Amino acid sequence: MPERLPKVDHTIRLRGRYHAKIRVPKLIRALWNGKKTHQESLKTADPKTAADKVGTILTIMKAQLEQAEAVEGIEALARNLPPDQRALLVGAGGAEALKKQFERGKLHANVVEILGARYAKDASDPGTRASRLSSSRAEADTIRAQANARGRVLRRVGVDVDLANDVYSLRDVVEKWAHTVDPQTADAARYYVRRFSEFHGEIDVKELTKSQLREFIEAIRELPKHTSGKTTDGSFVRDLPFHDAVKWAKSNQRETLSDDTREKYLAMLKRLMSFAAEQDYRTDNPWSSYKLLKSKQKHSAVTGRERRSFTPDEVRTILDHVTQSNHPRFGRNTIDFWAPWIAAHHGTRLQEVCQLRICDFAEKDGIWSMQITDEGEGMRAKSASSVRWVPVHPKLISIGLKDHIAFRATSEPPEALAFPQWGYRSKTLEPLPKDGRGRVSGAYGKRFSAMLRDQLGLKDEAIVFHSFRHRLQDAADNVGIPDSHRRYLTGRANKDTVEGDYGNGAAMPHLLRSLGQIDPLAP
Repeated sequence: MPERLPKVDHTIRLRGRYHAKIRVPKLIRALWNGKKTHQESLKTADPKTAADKVGTILTIMKAQLEQAEAVEGIEALARNLPPDQRALLVGAGGAEALKKQFERGKLHANVVEILGARYAKDASDPGTRASRLSSSRAEADTIRAQANARGRVLRRVGVDVDLANDVYSLRDVVEKWAHTVDPQTADAARYYVRRFSEFHGEIDVKELTKSQLREFIEAIRELPKHTSGKTTDGSFVRDLPFHDAVKWAKSNQRETLSDDTREKYLAMLKRLMSFAAEQDYRTDNPWSSYKLLKSKQKHSAVTGRERRSFTPDEVRTILDHVTQSNHPRFGRNTIDFWAPWIAAHHGTRLQEVCQLRICDFAEKDGIWSMQITDEGEGMRAKSASSVRWVPVHPKLISIGLKDHIAFRATSEPPEALAFPQWGYRSKTLEPLPKDGRGRVSGAYGKRFSAMLRDQLGLKDEAIVFHSFRHRLQDAADNVGIPDSHRRYLTGRANKDTVEGDYGNGAAMPHLLRSLGQIDPLAP
């Protein structure tokens, strides 16, 4: 009988020879043919030789794992960054390498300024000295702006760095300004500024000119109009860098930005530049007088592209579908059931209805009411007039909304969302997930759109969830409720000061009388 081989870690003994048997870490399994365990014959009966060979394999695995963890760490840090900032982090090879680039940029800017000052000093006449000095300072500021672009990324991933001098780009301006507006407006501004920075690069706000604004506004006419879809490699169109997005739109023959959308970009950028001047980030506002030159179009062509109201028959089709379906997705306790019903009878915006909490339903002036607010974490409201308490439409109470809220209150805290969703994987009710921008409406919005197009055959792209809001306006006009009531109920700013007459409770009995007359199904 042959002598039994001594035990060696990470091996098994078969037919008088050692065989490696090593668990492969999940991060590097792709490098080892996707196997959870690596096995191979070591072709030796000598325990020392077997241990050496196993050690070599473990060393290789360790190096691969460290590399994979480093890459995963970079990707995790970069995941929530805008595409251009993500590219800086990934391109540098991580936060430490990016920090070195940032520090080198700051040092380079200082050297350029010092050498420029010396060069200017050598000039014989004052005019030449001033010109050389101005040129070197402008070059130094450009280098600092590029360094600060990296510094902003470092701050976003938790590395505390001091930006170079007082060089501000539009990205700094938008962050200073963001807290003065609602989160939705701030996010839109960040997106517009991101596109501007991708097109022109990071530029000191003091160096921005009207021609740069004009060039950008002209260039964005080639950006794709719809950015929520994905490319063939799985990337979101919204995340493509500026020039890649333009190429994608051309190669796929996609509709590009309209003059109206370009006007939104322009208005936002002018608003930010005005803020920069007000805060003394620069002494003037070179963008204030710039106006967009629009192409002349027929009114019929413009009207055809606008969102429209649902017709009464379309509203009926949607409400019948969510009410009669036996799928648990449309259970009487889900957002997929209640969102269309509430939007049809209140004209609520998509985010407004999705973020409703249990505590947003209560008695006000003896009337069961609903609050639209942005007071909770991650909650959004379009404007100050959007924050309001309104009576709940009697139709919603009759089909069980009050009972649903009362039942939810028995098992969930007051701050919990009023309407969960049916989980396709969990096969149970679950909270609405937040998207990358902190909104809870994203997943449901996609399901609603798919329901319209695929299940109900309502293919007209001019109708979307917001079409409920347009329908409510039409229905209110049809029965002639007071304009001040209609505007308050739907959260629109009043044309005059009538809203001030309502006070805190907004005269609930009178609002309920007006609301009760509105029937979105009436022709």
